[in-house]
Amino acid sequence: MRKLYQEFVDCNILGVTLEHNGLKGGDAGHGGFVSITIEDLAGTYMEVNDKEADKVKITLKGDAERETLLEALKMIVAELEQNKTL
Repeated sequence: MRKLYQEFVDCNILGVTLEHNGLKGGDAGHGGFVSITIEDLAGTYMEVNDKEADKVKITLKGDAERETLLEALKMIVAELEQNKTL
């Protein structure tokens, strides 16, 4: 298993943790997972399901879920980098 943590500082501070154990050759029953935790360390306003939250944790299990999450994150990054103002 691999676990990475980093803090990101601007006018707010985010703590981000990524945990994963790589591709495992199948669905959730094969044990593969990806977990992302985003935590407010200072001055961050976040909502989860329309409710204010201090921490968000998302876990996906299975190889296909890992791959689709990766593609979704690439789309999100591309959109936010290309369209900083509307």
